[in-house]
Amino acid sequence: MAPQAPGPQDMRAVFERESGKDLGWLFEELITTDHKVDVRTMKLKDGLLTHRTRANHAIPFPVTGWNGKDSLGTVWSDGAVGKGTTALPWSDASLVKIDAVHRSLDIDRRNNLVRDRTFLPRAPRTSLRPLLGITDERRSWYWAPALAYNAHDGFMAGLAVYNTTFPSQPFEWVVAPLYGFASERPTGVARMEYHFDRMRSRVFQNIHIGLSGRTFSTFQDHDAAAWFGKLSPSIRFDVERDPLVKPWAHAIGLRGVRIWNTEQYSSVDDVLYQYTETQDYVELQHVMADTRRLHPSAITTTLTAAEDWLRGSIEIKQAFAYNARNKQLRLRLFAGTFLNNKPERSLDAWGLTWGPEDMMYDHSYLERGPGDHFLGRQFNRQQGAFKTPFFGGGSETWMISLNTEFDLPFSFPIAFFASAGWIPEKIAATGAIRTGTYAEAGLGLPLVKDVLEVWLPLVVSKKIADEEEYYDRTVSDRIRFVLALEKIDPTKLLRNIRP
Repeated sequence: MAPQAPGPQDMRAVFERESGKDLGWLFEELITTDHKVDVRTMKLKDGLLTHRTRANHAIPFPVTGWNGKDSLGTVWSDGAVGKGTTALPWSDASLVKIDAVHRSLDIDRRNNLVRDRTFLPRAPRTSLRPLLGITDERRSWYWAPALAYNAHDGFMAGLAVYNTTFPSQPFEWVVAPLYGFASERPTGVARMEYHFDRMRSRVFQNIHIGLSGRTFSTFQDHDAAAWFGKLSPSIRFDVERDPLVKPWAHAIGLRGVRIWNTEQYSSVDDVLYQYTETQDYVELQHVMADTRRLHPSAITTTLTAAEDWLRGSIEIKQAFAYNARNKQLRLRLFAGTFLNNKPERSLDAWGLTWGPEDMMYDHSYLERGPGDHFLGRQFNRQQGAFKTPFFGGGSETWMISLNTEFDLPFSFPIAFFASAGWIPEKIAATGAIRTGTYAEAGLGLPLVKDVLEVWLPLVVSKKIADEEEYYDRTVSDRIRFVLALEKIDPTKLLRNIRP
């Protein structure tokens, strides 16, 4: 018989024979699962350490003791499944720490310390540090000067305070109060989220619960001003999957959004008037995505409800990489319809093209609202995702659009694009409804895809061309750019880093 090659079970047998220990924690948990190891201290009394872990096996760990500032040494504990105790050789230890020199793969070192006979014995030290850091035994907060700008608030300055770090921790928060020197009013953003990163479930891989808020100006003049405030609670469920077997990732999200739109103006007799209007929205969304580089795909289904209407939409994205530099052909299909009443506000309707404005203030714009300034050429891909700015193309019932982008095979990022869209239109003379067709094509510079792009539509359909002729617009007026600042938030990017 041919000799069999040694396998993992043979290596385990040798290691267990030589060490005299059960190594199930290594071969059955650390190597073969994605479980996150976290051993935490519970209590220290007269040299007896109580600890807890969610591991399925008893995992050994080192324990270092101190009496005041004097080190008492380090011993190893065999650990326990769930809650356990370890008798330490130091009855006079006033403080002990698990894995003081970082020998293990413990995911959270902020719960590794405990004191004997003190108030809040497990409370970690809190520190305020500049910029960023690596998670350690401290409960660290970070700060950084914050600068921002938009055309309505002008230059803004403030301070960002946050606890986001690496590796990411379950509870994250960011507070960034700012002051606008042009609007002379406080602005800023804040958010907090709890991530169930260490949950073990056959249904969900993770659950994210959050609350966010923001406020900025939308108009500023010498005798008038307008601003918005937004508050949004949310919850998202990431469905459990094996990426080797099921490449599609599924996420289900639910959020509520309350918007306060405030207008303030002075009359000719210098009387100050102020009016605030509120809008409430509820959004249920399912996202399924396959992020494989050769043919990434995503399908997003959304139901959005306001106080007097309900609408649904589906967005399908499909890309095909055709060379080693990840040059792609990208296809996008969007379809949306209102399911009951028609919306009363123009921001709530469908649109084949959008400028620097959005219904729920999800995007960050340098100048909100229609305008003739350069900053007013900023846009984001939403709904119809046309790159040409025009006033038509809105719908209170349904809308369909198809967008394509093709990266040309050059090292410099340049792409061809084309879009087509369909909406219902009423014939003024007869009142009949017909389907209106819009189209565009041109070139663009996707410098950083979906983040920083410049687009120039060269050819447009007759309806768009007629509108441009009426308003005396030229081809150069079609140039627009994407600057998705919300996608480069460093406090969120840290969570996407994989060791």
